[in-house]
Amino acid sequence: MPVPTSTFSTRQRSQFWRRLQIVDCSHGVRLPWRCGARIGVETTGIEDRMRAVMTALSRVEQRLPGRGMFGPAPITIARPNGPAKRWSRGTPAATSTRVRVVSVVHETADAVTLVLQTVDGRPVPYRAGQYLTHCFPIDGSVVKRAYSISEPEGGRLACTVKCIEGGVVSGFVASRIAIGYEYTVLGPSGDFVMPEDPRAPLAFLAAGSGITPVISMIETALHRDTVAPIRLVYAARSEPEAIFASRLAALAIQNPHLSVFMEWSRSRSAGGAPGRLTGEQAANSLSAGAATHVFLCGPTALMDATATALHDRGLPAQQIHRERFYPAPRHTQHLPAGPQTLRFASSNATVSQRPGETILDAGLRHGVRLDFSCTVGGCAACKVRVLDGNVTVDEPNCLTAEERADGFVLACSAYALDSTTIDA
Repeated sequence: MPVPTSTFSTRQRSQFWRRLQIVDCSHGVRLPWRCGARIGVETTGIEDRMRAVMTALSRVEQRLPGRGMFGPAPITIARPNGPAKRWSRGTPAATSTRVRVVSVVHETADAVTLVLQTVDGRPVPYRAGQYLTHCFPIDGSVVKRAYSISEPEGGRLACTVKCIEGGVVSGFVASRIAIGYEYTVLGPSGDFVMPEDPRAPLAFLAAGSGITPVISMIETALHRDTVAPIRLVYAARSEPEAIFASRLAALAIQNPHLSVFMEWSRSRSAGGAPGRLTGEQAANSLSAGAATHVFLCGPTALMDATATALHDRGLPAQQIHRERFYPAPRHTQHLPAGPQTLRFASSNATVSQRPGETILDAGLRHGVRLDFSCTVGGCAACKVRVLDGNVTVDEPNCLTAEERADGFVLACSAYALDSTTIDA
């Protein structure tokens, strides 16, 4: 008897690979290796770009030869490493999720993990290493901060916040957030993700709160069917200040593939070494071979020094991945008290920027299609060029000196000071 079937289609858009999830398999699903037309994957004209899709789907068939698949079955399709263009022309409604705090875990004296659940009960698929942008209502305005997800793929939704003395948001989290609190998050976002090939050796350098995306990646890698060697070098001021110290120790004991090296800059402890970690020391401890992918997350100076040392040892630049945490941006100039005219040249749109409104928010409010992701100046997804007019940008942000000289600004952190034309 014929079984009703349905198809789905994945389209390559703006050079992004998407995560697909089969959510209803009432009659079962079989994914043969030659599956393009069978399940609606369109390959005409983009065969090379869709090879990753074919590889991912054929891998599923190899694991379940000739068998049906029932229930939710996530399929992750890798996108190439590249600039952090993390959302494809998104809108706030499409990327925002209302969440509720279901648990608050104090990891150290100054680090807390918020365990979240979506208010509507729908899961939030994410890749290990990605982050959420948290939107907190503080003193009458919405203040945004990006915090990495610190649980493995398929686990609970949780983000860890390092409290900073005098920090507006971290202080709010420490003093006001409790179980039952509801707020909005954007994302997940981020290109700081592992290669899909489970055979690739992995090495991680984390310093301080840089461990938050890294532990998600390590635990995800350890859950794979094939586990390659994994090395972690974790630098913290002292053992009591090391986030997830006991969790990492347990992982190292339970998994022979994982080697963990602790470095304390303030005190000497068993298994740790005193003194501030240098790039050369980090590179030596990482012991990255020719096929190793190295992930760095910590202070910029340490990451740059380590990347240089690794490159000097022959590791290709495309196998060195960095995630930068930026301090909260601040206004560098007084903003206009009245509205300003914004012209988006490519979109042929003229809009009004309200007082205190960013170029990104003004454009999105009027329906202009703009790329964006973190919305806090840390990813460059919203980078646009100013063609005419004067603009101020909150600092610090991730723009390079070359980008600034070429007239680029971050729309999420930029404000027009007079009539301005944008190449977007």
